[in-house]
Amino acid sequence: MLYSASYPYALRASQCQGDPYWFVWRQIKWLAIGLAAMMFAAKVDYAIWRKLAVPLWGLAFVLLVAVLIPGVGYRINGARRWLPPGFQPSELSKLAVIVGLAWCLERWQKEAEGISFLNILRLKQRFSHLLRGFAVPMLTMGLVSVLILAEPDVGTSVLVGVVGFCVMLTAGVRWWLLTPCYGGAAYGVYQYLVHDPVRWERIIAFTNLEKYKDGAGLQQYQAMLAFGSGGLWGVGLGHSRAKELYLPLASSDFIAPIIGEEWGLVGMLGLLLAFAVLVALGIHVARHARDPFGSLLAIGVVSLIGFQALINLAVVTAWMPNKGMPLPFISYGGSNLCVLLCSAGILMSVARHAGAPEPMWAMSARKVEFG
Repeated sequence: MLYSASYPYALRASQCQGDPYWFVWRQIKWLAIGLAAMMFAAKVDYAIWRKLAVPLWGLAFVLLVAVLIPGVGYRINGARRWLPPGFQPSELSKLAVIVGLAWCLERWQKEAEGISFLNILRLKQRFSHLLRGFAVPMLTMGLVSVLILAEPDVGTSVLVGVVGFCVMLTAGVRWWLLTPCYGGAAYGVYQYLVHDPVRWERIIAFTNLEKYKDGAGLQQYQAMLAFGSGGLWGVGLGHSRAKELYLPLASSDFIAPIIGEEWGLVGMLGLLLAFAVLVALGIHVARHARDPFGSLLAIGVVSLIGFQALINLAVVTAWMPNKGMPLPFISYGGSNLCVLLCSAGILMSVARHAGAPEPMWAMSARKVEFG
């Protein structure tokens, strides 16, 4: 599908030098890296990510700061999101937040087990419980989200927040603590969008695609036409008309309409079923994980894949305002593909070690950490 959606643009673009496989070759290189990362993550015991949680989060934080520095990160289409050779730190930060939250919240759960009801009533114990079980995880996620928002990348920042919400709620963080924080964050994002003419125009266009079909609403309007052209069975692989002249850059965030046009409603339902099965299996893995750390890792990974797919499909079907978000495993984009494959490897590792005892080195490390 990537080749089918990308070759018309590759033939016209000067940087592709007339090579119809230009996007495919670049994606294959990233795919090789991602598959290696996935196999490594699936093979090793996921307990190793406990030791890597802090260094991984620190690396993601440093790279997110670096990408904002002129001369280090480079700007494309008004956003500064890339480091040479085309790597997006915001993609790595998604995995870093999941691992960091799982590590923080498991430690909090272990410490909470030793706190009695009478102790929790004491001010010092109550403050410590609130700090470790809520403030630190929120800070772990919030700092990353703010840096991503500064790029600017509103969609990824929101996605990180949603994934963090799922992980924290699963860990037992009270909803009445999360609700005001997320309400305040939502208001802040709203104010940011109101004062950003480009992104606010996309929201206005979303309310009337027919009026803005030649401007800010072009992609979503043409995506709807592509879905309609596909009908039930589609026009056939490679025969999409939208990718030729009407839908710009169809190989990235708007590859789903090309799937819908070439494979029809049946193909799109198959795609939805594939993601639904993946999410269901991920939740099953989380429920049967060996320990809370594995369960939280699995919930984080399945939330990342599920919500990213949901946002992408909601945008291309005009259920949400236009926001660039790749379709997991399918859209063109090396950084996203590598991180998602590595995350899938972690999910496999959690599944492989379900119900198995922890290795001795991991148990020893936890004794040192928790005292």
